[in-house]
Amino acid sequence: MTDVPPKPMDPVALPLKGGWRTLDRRVYTLSVAAFVRSSGRSASWIFLPLLLYVGYHLSLFQVGLLVSALVPLSVLVNLLGGVATDRYGRRWFAMVPPFGAAMVFLALYRFWDAGLGLMMVLWACNIVLINIQQPAQNAMLGDVTHPAERTVAFGVQRVFSNAGFALAPAVGGLLAAGYGLPVVFLMSAVTAFGEGVILLAFLKESFRGTASEQRTQASNEDPGSHRWSEGFRYPFRDRFLVSFGVLGFALTIVTQQFGTPLTLFLGTAQHLPFAEIGLVYSMNGIVVVALQIPISWGVQRRRLLWMAVGALLYGTAFLVLDISPGFIVDLAAIFVLTLGEDISSPLQNAVLSGLSGPARRGSYFGAYNVFTSSAQAFAPALGTLLLGISNEALWVPMAGLSLIVAMGYTMLHRRDGTIPEVPPGGTGSVGAPLFVTPTTGVTGGKHTGFGHTGP
Repeated sequence: MTDVPPKPMDPVALPLKGGWRTLDRRVYTLSVAAFVRSSGRSASWIFLPLLLYVGYHLSLFQVGLLVSALVPLSVLVNLLGGVATDRYGRRWFAMVPPFGAAMVFLALYRFWDAGLGLMMVLWACNIVLINIQQPAQNAMLGDVTHPAERTVAFGVQRVFSNAGFALAPAVGGLLAAGYGLPVVFLMSAVTAFGEGVILLAFLKESFRGTASEQRTQASNEDPGSHRWSEGFRYPFRDRFLVSFGVLGFALTIVTQQFGTPLTLFLGTAQHLPFAEIGLVYSMNGIVVVALQIPISWGVQRRRLLWMAVGALLYGTAFLVLDISPGFIVDLAAIFVLTLGEDISSPLQNAVLSGLSGPARRGSYFGAYNVFTSSAQAFAPALGTLLLGISNEALWVPMAGLSLIVAMGYTMLHRRDGTIPEVPPGGTGSVGAPLFVTPTTGVTGGKHTGFGHTGP
């Protein structure tokens, strides 16, 4: 294992003049694209379990098991996508997958009833495209922001994404009630194509990759940085990343109950109509839009302790769901759950962005996603299995796991103190080169690390 070097003074303590208005334009390009993507794709993610349950007459556990069976694919693709975006650059990996996703969603709309096997193959293609795209976009946000900006930058992206998420379930639920569940795939196809057009027209490169002319510089400072095998292994030598990843694994088991298990709970245990299920999920998006930015400003210090608070809020929400008599209390539970999500989600990305320079940033996101995607591999099956026993058998144990995760983040804070972060002009916790100059900042733009002068 490679030890993380002595930690610098916590850069989040540095003043951020101008606030969110100084963020690089690529933050807003990616955020607008996320809004368009989420305004359609979210509906397919929410209603797919019900389509499998109603359309193919699968049991609750079979639905969860089927969804989980595809997730190991995302583990491999996420890691591969992270290494590839470090090697070949961000833009193409961030921009091309939405066009492929649009074609896949059209095929799902047309052929969803042609057999369960074909439907799941198409959904697997969708998973591949999503997980190639995700590390590139997250790494790009890290490239164009100073450490003091990152929590807010990822918070801004979440606001736009969840504005779409607030819209998609409600619209998808109404369309499904009138035209049938498969219409959500058509809705997703249109928005995926729109996302691709936005990124094609406006997204500029933030890091060209170690396989370009920068490869010589990477070889001089870090001889293994351009090798595929080294790109896969290197992040796992960072002890902090591994500890953070183990906690991320457990947290993901908790957060993934806000998905297939919750949808089936609302539809089968509480018998809510499609429109009300959509509104429950829309509450999540509304709360993010309203509160994400203020929360992001408030959690920039002592990030691991705030991660513990976020986990506890998830547990509280699950206990409320356990005693919920119906729709109104469900809304209250989702409000509490979303507060926890508003805290933990951008903090995870902000911490990861600071653990390495651009030459390793995509690999670090890919490596962390190995932990979280591994949890996704069995979280839905576990949740639906417990839900098949009783509502209490699902929500109470998950609340207990939330408490354990919170204790883990607290212990990690006490052990490591200040989170390792890339200092301005530094090389990251494992010595990866930044490939920046004092005058141009991040490759491909005019961002100097301390404010936005625009690309």
